[in-house]
Amino acid sequence: MCIYVHMNTRPPRLLLPIVIGASAILTLTASTFGVEPAHAMTMVTVVVLAGTFWLERRAPFRRDWLERPGAETRADLTYVLLASLPDRAARVGTEVAVMSVLGLFGVAAAGERSFFDGLLRGLSAFVLADLGKYLIHRASHEGWLWRFHLAHHQPTRVDALNALRIHPVNMAYNATIDAFFAVMFAVPPAIAAAFATVRAVVALLSHANLDLDDQRQWVFSTPGHHRLHHAVDLAQANSNYGSTLLVWDRLLGTLRRGAAPASVGVAQTGLPTSYLGQLVHPFCGSEACLARFGLR
Repeated sequence: MCIYVHMNTRPPRLLLPIVIGASAILTLTASTFGVEPAHAMTMVTVVVLAGTFWLERRAPFRRDWLERPGAETRADLTYVLLASLPDRAARVGTEVAVMSVLGLFGVAAAGERSFFDGLLRGLSAFVLADLGKYLIHRASHEGWLWRFHLAHHQPTRVDALNALRIHPVNMAYNATIDAFFAVMFAVPPAIAAAFATVRAVVALLSHANLDLDDQRQWVFSTPGHHRLHHAVDLAQANSNYGSTLLVWDRLLGTLRRGAAPASVGVAQTGLPTSYLGQLVHPFCGSEACLARFGLR
């Protein structure tokens, strides 16, 4: 049964767009003043994660979701602590690969350009990459890609820590999409980092255990939309695939609004609760195979 908590400290509805905009500006400003863009993005994202974690405990959407099983919390924290390593490796590797492939077709990095030209290129890359991520996310709920996306849907609650529960293979194909369009449009690193921060912050806030919206938000994915995507009931879950923007769900008929689901997670069993077990599971899904590594 859903337990709704309405407190006087409920976050203001404008918190989502304010935090998204401020985070992008902070990343861009820090990069402009000499901070390496990837480091600027990481620092801003960590601050948003910490603030969201604090706010979830002050004004949770569901108070019962604050009581997290120990194994699930340990796995989530491991994903958070290690996220920057596979994420950075995936992004660097895919950027090099994409640049090499595009170079074969005569696509080269652009020279010095104006800030507004770079911003337009960044926006173009951001929008097209978001369409690509919508499509790959939708495909990740069907067929063999589901094995790499399953760990993200395992938790029986939705909160900010879940946002970073992503298998490295899942992370790699998401990074490939981002890298392809960033390189294709020759987006300046500082602007690319600002848009990457927008993605990261929306991911954190759309998973937050907070009442941030009444689902009338027209631009960014929100907790109200994303909780439905995490529902156990597939009739609810097969919707709201947009990783950042809602426009693709609106255009392609997968947008869903409504009351929060009675339960979230997956009906499928057999996925280990440990971080290492979840890394191995897509390649070694049988219990006998997992048992050989002590990962049942």
